[in-house]
Amino acid sequence: MLICFSSIIRRVSNADNESQKTYVSHTKVKKPDEVNTLFFSQIELFIDRAPKFSAIINSKLKSKIICSSSSHSLDKKLNRQEINLAITSPPYIKAIDYIYNQMAELFWIGDLFQMQTQEKQNKKKIEYIGNKQLSALEFRHYTPYNTILGIDKLDEKLQRIFDADQKNGHKHSYVTFKYFIEMDKHFAEMAKCLSRNTHYVMVVGDSSISGIYFDTADFLIDIAIRNGFRIANKWGYKIKNRFMRFDRKGRGGIIEIDWVLDFVRK
Repeated sequence: MLICFSSIIRRVSNADNESQKTYVSHTKVKKPDEVNTLFFSQIELFIDRAPKFSAIINSKLKSKIICSSSSHSLDKKLNRQEINLAITSPPYIKAIDYIYNQMAELFWIGDLFQMQTQEKQNKKKIEYIGNKQLSALEFRHYTPYNTILGIDKLDEKLQRIFDADQKNGHKHSYVTFKYFIEMDKHFAEMAKCLSRNTHYVMVVGDSSISGIYFDTADFLIDIAIRNGFRIANKWGYKIKNRFMRFDRKGRGGIIEIDWVLDFVRK
């Protein structure tokens, strides 16, 4: 019921549906959906779907789903359990402030996740891979010339950001560098947890940083390979639901394609 409730908060509020900024639009007048009608409609949808899902599950399989928002110390959380499949979707680089985008929902249910205040939300933000919530002290000694990732094309792009963007190049280069360093650690951690010859499926989008396009999916393939994975398949689909995008007046670009990467632990 909490999931049903959280799924309708935006639609029954006065906040604009098309922008994740929590404000009332004066250019697009909105008439919120009626709460009870929409809520019970969602309940009926879930009641219909749950038995259908259960019906296609093989009850003889002794399987377990483990949910985790982080791969840090994942081997300790798993306690040596054998993992046969991993599925995830890491954040985009510097593109989406996920907590800010979910502000309307957090006004109502943030206490369930210890994010009911802005102070707690800001602490949570810095845990996201790819976030831009950094202090200048963290990257004051960084340059992409003395700190490299070892992937020539990627290091060259980090240097271009650093040199070309006079205003934010230092920070943006570091944010992007840190993203790939964290993903490198992520793949190393996953390699310790997955059984050999099992699949790891990841959905990720490419990004544009300071006007420079990053083939994020291809760079992650390179990083995964050096951490004990091989790429079995890669395909993309056009993003139709832009629920989490708000207008930045052309700054930062628009992510058009999400890539599905199917890795196999060697």
